[in-house]
Amino acid sequence: MTLLSCSCRFMLLRTSLSNSSIKLSIFFLGLSKIPVICIMLLCVLFGIIPAIDSILLKNITDLIEEAGDLEAAALPTLMLFWAIMYGVWWESINLMGRVYDYLWLKTMPIVKGKIVDELYNYTQYYHHKFFQDNLAGHITNRITEGSRSLEMVFAILSEKLIRKFAVIIFALIAMYSVHYQIATIFFIWVCVFIGLSIGFSRIINRYSTNYAKHKSQVAGKIVDAVANISAIRMFTSHKFERRYLNHYINEAVKSDQVMQWFMLKLRYVLGLSCSIMIFTIIYRISILRGQLIITIGDCVLVLTLCMAVADDIWELTEEVGDLFEEFGAFHQSMTLIQPYIVIDSEQAKILQALKGEIEFRNVTFYYQNNKIFSNKSMLISAKQKVGLVGFSGSGKTTFVNLITRLYDIKDGSILIDGQNIKDVTQDSLRASVSIIPQEPILFHRTIMENIRYGKRNATDEEVIEAARAAYIHEFIAKLPDGYNTLCGERGNNLSGGQRQRVIIARAILKNAPILILDEATSSLDSATENLIQDSLKYLMHNKTVIIIAHRLATLLHMDKILVFNDGIIVEEGTHKELLDQGELYKKLWQSQITGLIAENP
Repeated sequence: MTLLSCSCRFMLLRTSLSNSSIKLSIFFLGLSKIPVICIMLLCVLFGIIPAIDSILLKNITDLIEEAGDLEAAALPTLMLFWAIMYGVWWESINLMGRVYDYLWLKTMPIVKGKIVDELYNYTQYYHHKFFQDNLAGHITNRITEGSRSLEMVFAILSEKLIRKFAVIIFALIAMYSVHYQIATIFFIWVCVFIGLSIGFSRIINRYSTNYAKHKSQVAGKIVDAVANISAIRMFTSHKFERRYLNHYINEAVKSDQVMQWFMLKLRYVLGLSCSIMIFTIIYRISILRGQLIITIGDCVLVLTLCMAVADDIWELTEEVGDLFEEFGAFHQSMTLIQPYIVIDSEQAKILQALKGEIEFRNVTFYYQNNKIFSNKSMLISAKQKVGLVGFSGSGKTTFVNLITRLYDIKDGSILIDGQNIKDVTQDSLRASVSIIPQEPILFHRTIMENIRYGKRNATDEEVIEAARAAYIHEFIAKLPDGYNTLCGERGNNLSGGQRQRVIIARAILKNAPILILDEATSSLDSATENLIQDSLKYLMHNKTVIIIAHRLATLLHMDKILVFNDGIIVEEGTHKELLDQGELYKKLWQSQITGLIAENP
């Protein structure tokens, strides 16, 4: 039935994952083949239980019938063998169940952990735009749902479908041993049941996948709202957010109801076929018994098998829906597996960045079908201090993102110390660059762990020395837990200036030859900015530095300033040269001077 469909899908999944260069096919076939095979075999053995039970009952019934009233006194002696057999049989079932539990606990927790690990590992190497376009909660939900839904899919496949198919097969064999007509009726019904299930499996899968998508969206929206709860409070938008979330909840509810309504109709049809099968078999065995072709024990065997199979099949109509719902959730998680856009070449080498010279050579780059750079060439010499200015959206951030290869250029090349960044590994490229962002974000870990992120094998003494250089050590030392103080989610336990200095300490510890400051002090007050400028001077020493700045006064001592406008570097020179010869820079400078005078009349 659906087992064949799912097996085919798993094989396709393994192929697609292999093409994506991820070893996620390890999920339960590659990681622990022997335990998984044993689990499957045990499920088949569990399928024998109804048939063996029915055969034992048949023999006991026939023995009681043959003994009659004349040998009633001797019946306990005659029954001793079958009583022992029945007891041994049920104890063997108990032992098989515990072996199954042991194999499961030794296999599935590891598989689930591996799924989360592999999905997270694959996702963290995605291109920059992926994380811009997807909610963090949505991504997280798909990763965690992958392991949970896979466990449920495997549980339903093994404990439900495989066992019940085994029940049907062994029931068919047992019925055939009674009479071929009974087995024929049962076989025809099995074919009808399987045919209906396979025929509608594609529709069920479509409905379940759609429901899983909407459910994942709801989780993502909730995480997004919780992450921005302070904004919700300040704008008193609790009711608005509830209405906003309700739109997605309603979509999830509708898709769930559509799936459940279809399953209701399918279950009724499958249940009806089951009722017809039971009626036909009972009527037929009554005829065969009336003709003395079969014994009373045979009747008991057939009836108990019919009841057992009917009960299992009735449950199966429920479990088919559950299976596809879980498979839909698993499929939704697998949508994370997409081809990488920015990838290392097979011959990628380790970047040897000792000086920090950066060259753009005939670079052309498109972003969302807009040409940002066209045949651009430019050289930043080693140890130079370069400022980037221009209106918002003029291409400054894109410029530095291309250096760190968050995006790939269309034509031309970008070189660091004469090495094309496309020919080196992304890890070695980014290890050679430190970035101080406008909005410093820290992990919900200790201050020690956050600073040590710049050099994960650094000693405590090296971390403290970096903190001293960033002028943050004294503040940390006064905290009750010192360097073991938690920074809070996104560093919210610290002020903006404190977060920025922790980020600077991390960059000092990393000690990369290229340093990029992206509006690093624009969100700070003047007093805090002055404190941080001292730590930045220490950090910038003997490095190639690129500074994106809104306050032009911070660029007065730059070796060179690049002025951007609509993705084009329209002016280039020192502060003095640009005031004398530049038009856009002069306009930007005068507007800021005018603004300062207006603020401080």
